[in-house]
Amino acid sequence: MIAENKNNMLILKPKEYEKNHLALVKNSKDIDLTILNKFESHTLLQQNTAALMDRVDSKFVLPIKLFTPLMTAISEDYSILSAYGRKIFSYQTTYFDNKERQFYLDHHNGKLNRYKVRYRRYVESDMGYMEIKFKNNKKRTIKQRIPMSCISPDQASVNQFVEKTLGYFINLETVLFVNYQRITLISKSNLERITIDLNLSFHNASNHKKSIQDKTFIIEVKQERKPYPSSCREFIKNKGIKSTNFSKYCMGTILTNDTAAESGALKINRFKSVINSLEKLNQLH
Repeated sequence: MIAENKNNMLILKPKEYEKNHLALVKNSKDIDLTILNKFESHTLLQQNTAALMDRVDSKFVLPIKLFTPLMTAISEDYSILSAYGRKIFSYQTTYFDNKERQFYLDHHNGKLNRYKVRYRRYVESDMGYMEIKFKNNKKRTIKQRIPMSCISPDQASVNQFVEKTLGYFINLETVLFVNYQRITLISKSNLERITIDLNLSFHNASNHKKSIQDKTFIIEVKQERKPYPSSCREFIKNKGIKSTNFSKYCMGTILTNDTAAESGALKINRFKSVINSLEKLNQLH
């Protein structure tokens, strides 16, 4: 879905995105979430005070069997987002890149001052945002976004936002659809936010699908400065699990392009340790 003329960085088609995302929703796995009732709740307004748009991120890939033990261990130290009568929320993310996959390669090659461009729809609230994530040379993640209609987006405003934020013009196309369900926790004692992503599935523009939901879930610990101790980090450390360079966009690109990855047409060297970790988890019974 390449931009149709030089005046547009990308052409947005949210109805088409929704069709592709719905194909993934049908495959979502049911997970026992009764443990969530042990957490105190916080509102979306309260959560915005810990938005951490400029932050330090640490990501961890855990086997699904540790989901309930983790949540049990940290239930007294965090509150959980509760809204729309729910404590777990569905996310639909559409990623954009150029024909040469510049954003993917920048991440793979370890380039700092790199970007990800995406459209994210929050299903329960039917709210959408065009977002740009920037990883600077101090390894801090800075996110900027603007509201975007889920039905008829303002193409001109979105293109202006993307070009201004990136600082240059680039023709973008739709490359990957990602679905997952997210739980968001806020520490009661520190400026720390934790997101827990379940039912992670991918669908690329060539209609190839891949899911890692049966064996794994993803934790992202977001803090205002250099990582510091917390009960969540302590649990993960005690299980011998180390932080990983896990990017939903990059891993989804690899997993839905098996042939290209195996043939060497898609560079994957930097992500082999993550791929191996996922393979080991997939072999667990």
